[in-house]
Amino acid sequence: MFKKPFRIKSNTNIRNSERRKLRENVLKQYPHFNSQQLINLVPNKEDMSVSKFVTNSEKNVTCYFLNKNPILFEVDGILLPTVYALWSTDITLLNFEMPSVVFPVISGGADLMFAGIVQPPDGFPSFSTGTPCFVVLTGNGAAVAVGITACSTQDIIDNGLQGKRVSIYHCFKDHLWLIGDKSDPPIITKVCPTIQTTNELSINGIENIALESSIKENEPNAKQGFEQKENLSNDLPCQTEQQCPSKDAQPASLINEDCNNETQIINESKSIKDMDQLLFNCFCQALLNAKKIELPILVSSFSSQYLHPACPEGQRLDVKKSSYKKMSKFLAEMQSKNLVEIKQLSKGIDSLASISTDNDIMRTFKCSEFAREMKKKNTLKLEEEKLIKIKNAQTVEVRELYAVSAKVAPFFKIFNISKGSVLSSSDVRQIITEYVKKNELNTSVKNSVTLDAMMIDIMYGKNQHDIVLTWDVLLKKMLDNMNPCHEVTIPGQKSVVRKGNLEYVEVMVEQRMGNKKVSIIKNLEAYGVDVKSFAASLQQMAASSALVVDAPGKSSDHHVVVQGVQHKHIKNLLEMHKIPKKYIKGLESTDKEKKKQ
Repeated sequence: MFKKPFRIKSNTNIRNSERRKLRENVLKQYPHFNSQQLINLVPNKEDMSVSKFVTNSEKNVTCYFLNKNPILFEVDGILLPTVYALWSTDITLLNFEMPSVVFPVISGGADLMFAGIVQPPDGFPSFSTGTPCFVVLTGNGAAVAVGITACSTQDIIDNGLQGKRVSIYHCFKDHLWLIGDKSDPPIITKVCPTIQTTNELSINGIENIALESSIKENEPNAKQGFEQKENLSNDLPCQTEQQCPSKDAQPASLINEDCNNETQIINESKSIKDMDQLLFNCFCQALLNAKKIELPILVSSFSSQYLHPACPEGQRLDVKKSSYKKMSKFLAEMQSKNLVEIKQLSKGIDSLASISTDNDIMRTFKCSEFAREMKKKNTLKLEEEKLIKIKNAQTVEVRELYAVSAKVAPFFKIFNISKGSVLSSSDVRQIITEYVKKNELNTSVKNSVTLDAMMIDIMYGKNQHDIVLTWDVLLKKMLDNMNPCHEVTIPGQKSVVRKGNLEYVEVMVEQRMGNKKVSIIKNLEAYGVDVKSFAASLQQMAASSALVVDAPGKSSDHHVVVQGVQHKHIKNLLEMHKIPKKYIKGLESTDKEKKKQ
């Protein structure tokens, strides 16, 4: 359940009322817990919080934390302890043992099958379907996985030792474990358990169902083992198999070897089934992605353009590793399900003549987890493409700003704004509005302001002043008395604030000796353009000589000069540098010529 990352919806500290309710829920599901176990799980004063998750499979989970470690989680009405809780608290719970080689299969998201369980010498205890339990590894009693039983003791009698045993909800190293302190399992000496369950079958005793079944078949060795078990004390500690002998128990090496072989067979079978399912899912997703294509289409083209791109990242389609072995066999089955119609164009060359996405199979697929995940990924991909498109569409932005001059500094000092500070026109308007309201300078005439002595002093010279001004005139006079600045924002770079008014990029044509004409581009550096790179690109595009020269009287500024009238190439190059038309002068003739054409 927590193999993949989950989304956290909320996280809050737990209240005392919620703490009491949690204890009631724990006791309701685990009535055999004593008061000490309950206090250890839900203490009175220690820090606790509660979070709500949404798993990758869209399951809603409520998780309770103790000292930042998850201890309990509730899903589908089932309250289960985490491995952290089982490590730190002595909880009496049904448990099963498995060899360490089975753990990678469990941590990969599989449930625990009978083939992966080590049968205890005394047989299996009584339990019902849906009983909370945990799983340990051979040689250590620390829990490595938590879940619920997928069968009952009666199922064992009826069906034998086969099929699924435990539905795994949470295990060591999964993403629920990752949000804790990431500690490793402790070494816990295993004890022959006295299992207490919530079912009505033998709550305090251990009943050997498997051996009873053997007795019914008149197997003397099994009967002898069962009689030996009856004479053993339930409270006897059992650290090794030698201390808890059973004549009909197999040696650990043989059990592990059998489990390894069975696990390998299970893994191979699971791998084929997984590839079949992946192939089917990718094919259905490819049909959805390709529903607007022109038909017929070659099978090879469909596979390369739609089938393989529909495979999730990190996985690989391989028909040879499926049960079909050949693509033609797989397509024949898809045709039998009326998903596609295959026609042979020539020997060995097949094509998809038609596809169908309006049928029960495709409607079921659209509701599957695979389709939902692919839809999310496609949506994210479209959003990323949209962001890239927006980014590519971004242009150089210029914003007019104003620096506080010495003349207006006394006015702005009231608002703790020092000389040289840079403000926008909207910032200046807001400050003036605040000053007018504070000093009650509004007049009875709409949109007009009465100037006080300070404002008159900074707005006008000697013997030249008005007492009443409109808001627009007041703002204009204030800005006129401030030093002009401008801010240039180039896509992908930090904004730069420069003094003075921004000069436009100017393109002009000059005639030189011998009736030769040259195009000159000025003020490129104000827009963050590297003039040397610009000249090199222009020379290549126009196939004409281009060079960088110093601006007359300004050694710090440079112009680009190129032979001939190269308005078309200059315009294209300026567009590549994201400089808007409104900041360019001298290319108007190019636009007029286009309109005439």
